[in-house]
Amino acid sequence: MLGAFAALPAAALGDGLTPASPASPGTEDTQLAYIVMVALGTLIAVGVVIALIAAARGRGGAETEREAAPRTRGTSGVQRRAGIGLGLLAAAVFVFGIVVTESAREVEPTGADGLTTAQLDIAAPAGDTQPLEIKVSGQQWLWRYEYPDGTFSYYEMVVPVDTAVVLDLESTDVLHRWWVPALTGMFAVAPGSGNQAWFKADEVGTYEGQSTQFSGSSYAAMRAAVRVVEPAEYEAWLTEESQGIQEAQDAVQRAVDDGTAPGVSLG
Repeated sequence: MLGAFAALPAAALGDGLTPASPASPGTEDTQLAYIVMVALGTLIAVGVVIALIAAARGRGGAETEREAAPRTRGTSGVQRRAGIGLGLLAAAVFVFGIVVTESAREVEPTGADGLTTAQLDIAAPAGDTQPLEIKVSGQQWLWRYEYPDGTFSYYEMVVPVDTAVVLDLESTDVLHRWWVPALTGMFAVAPGSGNQAWFKADEVGTYEGQSTQFSGSSYAAMRAAVRVVEPAEYEAWLTEESQGIQEAQDAVQRAVDDGTAPGVSLG
């Protein structure tokens, strides 16, 4: 098995066998938990194998059952010690999981390079910053992102770098799961039951994600992407996107008013 893994290219090992490189504090906690559990699992597996080999070697020289019998004395004591050790280990893992989970849930403040007042048109307290809140709506079969000023986009979410982003997730039809591995964990949303997530992207770039809950025939096409840009570029994009939406709405209204819109008749 080790030889087979060693023969695999590095790209194959990094695609699916290990977590995506963290680009947010929350995913750094997730990667830490992953590394600790893999190391712990490996040590336990190696310990079990060594114990089995030692037990087999210890019984190998016995010629009769009478000679082998004394070797089994004290087994109950070994079992008790092993049980206590494994119980303490399970308790330690439980506590570690709680600590990591709480750390991942805590929203960090926006950094020095982030957008100082992430909620556009909302005055932040003096000397303080507020996270950027984005409404994320899952529907068959796409994601809709609504920003604080009413601007919206589909498929791709655009956010400023080094800025705390809080996501208010909802579903308009069936169960969906939003997940961008490099930025945050996996979050499920169902109709009538919302959820929240957060992240703070460390680097500019585009991070791919997907829905991980089967939601119908076009589930495979339900992708997600988060494009992280500099604060000035984010504000410029938001202004341009808002103007484009308004122009499109005005054009539709004019078509309705003059009767040229499909299905509209003034007669």
